[in-house]
Amino acid sequence: MKVKALCGFRVLVGILAALLLSLPANAADWKSMATLPVPTGSAAAESINGVIYVAGGNNGSIKNSTLQAFNPETQTWTMLANMPLTLYQGDGAGVINSQLYVTGGWNGYLPTNVLLRYDPPSNTWTTLASMSHLSACGGAAVINSQLYVTTACNGYSGYANYLDVYDPLANAWTSLPGSASAHAAPAIGAINGKLYVAGGLDGSGAVTKVLEVYDPAAATWTTLAPMKVAVQSAASVALNGQLYVFGGNNGTSDVATVQVYDPHTNKWRTTASLPAPLSGSSGVVVYGAAFMEGGNGSGTPNQFSAISPSIP
Repeated sequence: MKVKALCGFRVLVGILAALLLSLPANAADWKSMATLPVPTGSAAAESINGVIYVAGGNNGSIKNSTLQAFNPETQTWTMLANMPLTLYQGDGAGVINSQLYVTGGWNGYLPTNVLLRYDPPSNTWTTLASMSHLSACGGAAVINSQLYVTTACNGYSGYANYLDVYDPLANAWTSLPGSASAHAAPAIGAINGKLYVAGGLDGSGAVTKVLEVYDPAAATWTTLAPMKVAVQSAASVALNGQLYVFGGNNGTSDVATVQVYDPHTNKWRTTASLPAPLSGSSGVVVYGAAFMEGGNGSGTPNQFSAISPSIP
């Protein structure tokens, strides 16, 4: 089943924002917060200067181009300038020089190859150099002020395993070696100058446990220890030198599992579960803790709750 069909029609259940210094032991430690003005899922999300930005996404059959910003200190939402086009279930987002970069995503029956940049001070979007191919269902992370983007959905049948890097100074893309396995709707994060890509759907459309890391210095991929639980469409963040993977879908149902990968030991562990199953969400880091945006799962639609993944 294509990721678009499995994840493209998600209904937002909330953003999970970190306000505490240690992971709560159970669901009772979660706290309700302000709901989003426009419910949306499968969106691109990142944080800039302590503010969370949620771009695009969909709510059932409704696709949107909205940009919504949340200030955790005041717990208030602000509607900002819309993107130039509707995008959902893309390749995530990255932040370079305090500007938001959003790339790829579905815009109807096919993915796009668009790259957009949002400037918070001027509240304006700029269209930049397009990727050389259509791109969606991937992930993005910033390493050394360059945007690394994986592609799984390129508009053709099956899943691709492309990797491209964008240089903002040259406004140009470069194609890099692809991963050994396809990762559609993966968990992703940059840690110590390397790109970690975990889980998702493989080339056959099966949910995978595979974890791979790309080293830009060597231009090589390495397969690492597999995840404990195979998931796709999970929220993920790189925090304190580790990769956190929250929830996801195991091919049958959404799960509440929280998995943590330590690159130093090449081992995964599970920790306190989410209060409820969740998939189709995005992860960002604000003030040294993780925020998870949206997705599909049990609970009240458009709910906004908080938990901290900072684990000793």
